Amino acid sequence: MSEHEQLLNKLIRTKSLSGHEEEIRTFIGDWFKERGISSEVIDENLIVHLEGVDKTKAFIFNSHMDTVGPGEKGWKQIDPWKPTPDGNKLRGLGATDMKSGLTASMLLAEQIHSSGKPPVDMWFTYVVKEEVDGSGSEKFAKWFSKNGYTRKYKDMAAIFTEATNLKAVEHGHRGNFFLEVTAKGKSGHASRPDIYVGKTPVRKIIEFSDELQKEVVNWKEEFKDTYFDPSITVGEMTSLKANVKSESGKVVADSPNKIADVCTATFDLRTTPKAHDMLFKRVKELAKRMNVTVKNLYPPAPAGFTDPSEKIVKVVSSIVKNSKIEVTLGSADLGFLAAQGIKGIIFGPGVKLQEHKTNEYTYPAQIPQAVEIYKQIVEAWAK
Repeated sequence: MSEHEQLLNKLIRTKSLSGHEEEIRTFIGDWFKERGISSEVIDENLIVHLEGVDKTKAFIFNSHMDTVGPGEKGWKQIDPWKPTPDGNKLRGLGATDMKSGLTASMLLAEQIHSSGKPPVDMWFTYVVKEEVDGSGSEKFAKWFSKNGYTRKYKDMAAIFTEATNLKAVEHGHRGNFFLEVTAKGKSGHASRPDIYVGKTPVRKIIEFSDELQKEVVNWKEEFKDTYFDPSITVGEMTSLKANVKSESGKVVADSPNKIADVCTATFDLRTTPKAHDMLFKRVKELAKRMNVTVKNLYPPAPAGFTDPSEKIVKVVSSIVKNSKIEVTLGSADLGFLAAQGIKGIIFGPGVKLQEHKTNEYTYPAQIPQAVEIYKQIVEAWAK
């Protein structure tokens, strides 16, 4: 078994659900230590810094250590944490998202370290909680700025090693707000709905959802974007809770003959760079008009964008022939570094459409390809 296959297998076997990255962080740190490479734990992230010949420029590789869970269904034929060969594929939880990119980053750091000083300062960041709220990358970006690195470097670039099949060069992504909306009203007996028409919390939530969808249509027109299509979207009532309780691990109706006095729903609002900073204010205004309350369920994730005319995009597209230059409609961590003036793209090994899927797979052969491409990118960008 090749070095990259061995490392990928070990990473898949190491459980690293969001918020529980200690074991894999220790493994990665020990792996580097065995190769004479220093690493440091900062804000739960693992950081490797290799000083370059030109210390006025910095190139950052960002890889997240965490995965989503296997879910309650699926993965019955395959152990999620047992790498399972399937022809030229390898199946396992996180195989694509993103232990392929994680493997490529680690091998790249090893090869650069063993070949002497890189052309510019190199930073390899292995971050936590990307699948939850991006707080790992956010903390690294703030630490990087607070310690003066964004002022020190005259030029900075970053690659997020998320899966893009080594074909797409993603230079932007949408942001998002996970909204929790609550409506309150009168409770009463369900046999007399005529008394409570228009007053029930459930009805208020439904009406809020309808109005929010109308507002999204208006926002799309107001904040037209050349690169994002669709642009602003809202996932309506991704969860809904009214008059229910938990019983033996199951959600059951508290009293099916009772009109609930409180209803809570969640919404997934996806934003674009032009609109992101304005939209939560707009949602709060709408909520106030409709007599409901709204808050962020998690800290909002900013949209990320690097103009396709920037050097990093041009360099990667010139090296990766016939690559697609595009934005992704999901959310990612690029926005946190972009907020510090760091130009970045998303590009890595792995099958994008396999992210978060049952029996997820990757193509291990893409990993050494990614390492070689990354080396070419760093050399070309540095020049």
